[in-house]
This record gives sequence, C-alpha cells and structure tokens, in this order.
Amino acid sequence: MTRTMICALAGALAGALLCPGNAQAADEAVPRSIEACASLLRDSERLACYDAAVAALKSGAESSGVSAENMFGATSATSQRNPGVRDVKREELRQISGTVTSLRRTDDGMIIVELDNGQVWRQQDSDVRLMLATGDMVTIVRASMGTFRIADKSGRFSRFKRVR
Repeated sequence: MTRTMICALAGALAGALLCPGNAQAADEAVPRSIEACASLLRDSERLACYDAAVAALKSGAESSGVSAENMFGATSATSQRNPGVRDVKREELRQISGTVTSLRRTDDGMIIVELDNGQVWRQQDSDVRLMLATGDMVTIVRASMGTFRIADKSGRFSRFKRVR
C-alpha cells in the first residue's frame, strides 16, 4: 500500500470511530429498497431495481425491497410496471421456474407466456414452434448475450424477452 492509501484508510477509520452517529444517520437516510438494489450483479437488473424503488418512493408506496427472482430478466421498462417486494439474494440467478397461467399467440406467431409469479415473457424466435400449455411448469434460463430461454416438454427451446 502507498502512504497516501494508508493515510486515507486511517482517516476513514478514525472518522468512523469518532463519529458513529453519522454512519447510523447515513444508513437511515437510504431506504432499504434502494440499498437492496446495490447487490444485484447485472447492470440492467440493478438499474431496473433502482427505477422501481424510486418510483415507489415518489408515489409514497411502501416498498420492502426486491428479490433477485423478481428482477430476473427485468429492464427499466418492465420494472416500472411491477416493482419488487422481497429481500435481495446476494448471488446472480441463472434460472427461475414457474407455472404457465396464461398463454397466447400474437399475430406474428410469437408466444406470450404469463407465469404464476406475475412475469410476462414474449418469444423472440419466429422459426421455433414450442408446445406449451396453461399449467405447464417452465424454467427460464439465462443464456448468453443477455438473452433468456424457455424449453417445452420435448426439450425444444426458444429465446424469450421479459415484457412485464
């Protein structure tokens, strides 16, 4: 360590020891919903979490934090419609599972899937025909380059994007 770094660390430590009330006041000044967002690893999910927490604060709604599962696949556009409600898990989720509660095809043949956790996902691959039905258990897996995959019972999979 350099002399400058040692002096800076010593100053920070001395300040924390001499003024413990300031650290507590700073902790109380930051809402838990915003504090929880800092632990999310993915930039897009962390930003969506911050957007949802700020929207909840502005509206005066009580927000008790978010979960990694709730923010899975979220972007700023999706989080403003559905702010999170649970504490954050500290690791990045690789997949989530849910039961299909609603299923429909769009005019262009893409599937829109709504899960029992309230998330809505839209198919991105037009050349893949999945065999999904209401009541099916699906697993959404984080794939490369920020994409997500859902597989049907036969093992065939397609890319999906979270829309809500």
